[in-house]
Amino acid sequence: MTYCRLNSQRRFLVALIAAALLLPLAGTVHWAEARTSSEPAAETKKKPTPSGPILAIVSLAKQRLSVYSRAGLVAQSPVSTGMAGHRTPTGVFTVLQKSRFHRSNIYWNAPMPYMQRITWSGVTLHAGDVPGYPASHGCIRLPHRFAVDFWGMTKVGGRVIVAADDASVLSVEASRLPAPKLTPAPAVEGGHSQAASTEVNALGSPAAGTVKVAASSANAASPPPRLLDPMERARLLKVNAVADAAAKAKAAKAAIEASALKAAAAKAAAATLRASETALASAHARRDAAAKAMDRISTAEMAARAKLAVASAETKLAEAEKANADARALEEAEAAAAMAAARMASDAEHASREAATALKAAERGTEPISIFVSKKAGRLYVRQSWAPIYEAPVAIRDADQPLGTHVYLAVAPEANGQTLSWLSVSLRASAAPTKKRGQEPAPLIRAPRSEHAPETAAGALARFELPEEAKRFIEERLWTGASLIISDEGLSNETGTYTDFIVLTR
Repeated sequence: MTYCRLNSQRRFLVALIAAALLLPLAGTVHWAEARTSSEPAAETKKKPTPSGPILAIVSLAKQRLSVYSRAGLVAQSPVSTGMAGHRTPTGVFTVLQKSRFHRSNIYWNAPMPYMQRITWSGVTLHAGDVPGYPASHGCIRLPHRFAVDFWGMTKVGGRVIVAADDASVLSVEASRLPAPKLTPAPAVEGGHSQAASTEVNALGSPAAGTVKVAASSANAASPPPRLLDPMERARLLKVNAVADAAAKAKAAKAAIEASALKAAAAKAAAATLRASETALASAHARRDAAAKAMDRISTAEMAARAKLAVASAETKLAEAEKANADARALEEAEAAAAMAAARMASDAEHASREAATALKAAERGTEPISIFVSKKAGRLYVRQSWAPIYEAPVAIRDADQPLGTHVYLAVAPEANGQTLSWLSVSLRASAAPTKKRGQEPAPLIRAPRSEHAPETAAGALARFELPEEAKRFIEERLWTGASLIISDEGLSNETGTYTDFIVLTR
């Protein structure tokens, strides 16, 4: 009995101590649960992290962000966008910059974790308070957990669409869009052309008929050349450009060093020439002095000494003249060699700079291209790695009828790379509603309705025809990740040196 009472007392003391220790922690846990429960549920649909290009759609009316990939809708989350007086702009944007630990340089150094910038004027997506209605100063706030997940999905250059209403993402028929151009791999890579040439060389100089038979049999036996898609070709060009730039930089360095040596030799030869000219002048002076001494002789002995002095001076003068002539010839040769070496160094430096420029272009060529067709400007624009690379006029059918704004994103190759799979989204010009706390969203305020029905994504593609030169230019660079924008609007003032095309619809 005593033993049981002692055990009961011990259990009671242990329970009392545990309660005392856990009481503060319990309060903390309840507070964390309360804070978590008040935060909107991020990611109503959870799927594996998408592979390949993604398209992020922010709906101001729904206060929701949706992420699409080739697999369809892969993630969704509530957001909080700009409130009255600080509207979030609508249109087509790209991720320009990413920073995990960013702080605002506009709003009192406020923390903006997992920031993804879409305009240089200050609009970003970042983790923050998401109360269920527009409450930001123009940015797009994400729940912290989803901000972390979304950070892992995106890349700099990824497309972000901000729509006033809830825009639908659809697949679009590839036949209406540009197709990539496949080109044969270099003959050296396949080996068949090289093998055929080796066989002909080994035969020496056979009869013409023998050469034709050997070449035709080699062609029949060898497989067809492998076709490269534009991205593979761009990567191959980059490899070649890297090697060429390295070789030409090395050659330029060697040429500069050789030029420096030749310049030093020319400088030494010039110094030798100056010394020989000084010695020649001294020899002339001594000879002249000896000649004048002949006029002052009074005895035969003095005459003999004077003649010896003149003869010696003449000998020294002849030696100085020869040394001067040799020094002048050497100086001229070294100067000419130095000039030639300097020209070679200049040419090598120029070639190195051109190779470096070509390398930058080759590096840019491995990035997806962006195409923008503007009805307002009547022009086609192409950018790659945020730099303009092509521009051409484009004719748009029924120019008096609105096009709207349509975005197409190439998400995957199809048919062995001969076509691409595309997603499309269409935007309507409208003013965003303002949802206040505790209220349902206000009805969407649409732009004045035209007598024509809104153009569809497929219909917009049929409204213009690209010039043949523009088609070829695009086909040679088109691959997964490329985007096409068709819009009534022109280039916005947000489109700059370090941006992709930014099209504002409000």
